[in-house]
Amino acid sequence: MSSDNASSGHLVLILEPDNPCNTVITDRDTGKVYYRVWTEHSNEKQESVTKVTDAEGKPVAQWVWRDVRSDILTFEGGKSMSASAWLSKSRVPFKDSVTFKDLQGRGFKWKGNAPGLSLQLWPKNDKEHPVVTYKKHYSYKDHKFNPPKQVDDPATLTVSAMGQEILDMAIVSFCLLEKDNRIRGNSSTTMAASLAIPHTIHQIKVD
Repeated sequence: MSSDNASSGHLVLILEPDNPCNTVITDRDTGKVYYRVWTEHSNEKQESVTKVTDAEGKPVAQWVWRDVRSDILTFEGGKSMSASAWLSKSRVPFKDSVTFKDLQGRGFKWKGNAPGLSLQLWPKNDKEHPVVTYKKHYSYKDHKFNPPKQVDDPATLTVSAMGQEILDMAIVSFCLLEKDNRIRGNSSTTMAASLAIPHTIHQIKVD
């Protein structure tokens, strides 16, 4: 961990690729794998399922996609439920926030839950210290070099000490919300664009 992040207690995780349905999440500074996220599609069942495992390959959670209603979410060892039963969206029109509670009953709020915005997770009663901040992947040419050098700035999740206490929930909720935002924000995106198919895995665009 870099000195700045170490002193602040923050963990910076890289998502490679920047796809909430198919990605490997690693520590930026050590390369340690924290999570693997992948999506399987069954033609027989006509069903898509996203699964999350931890560094040791142990299941964390999975959710079955649904087109109209909320996905069916199951945390390992828990009962299946509608994702919206855990992730509560604001009923106020045009509000871009979603709330949930951890196992201790502490409230958290994702802000920026809309296409084109970047998600950020906050403690319910703290407006100064976010616990998770998402930064999208950016690719650009650095013209300080001749010829210009292609630079890839990976997608990251910057996680505070409190965020690390609820890391499983933070990762699962982020992937669920970001998946929906990508689909809503790109009319040309189909479910297949987010599935574990080699030639479509990168089709979801990040603007």
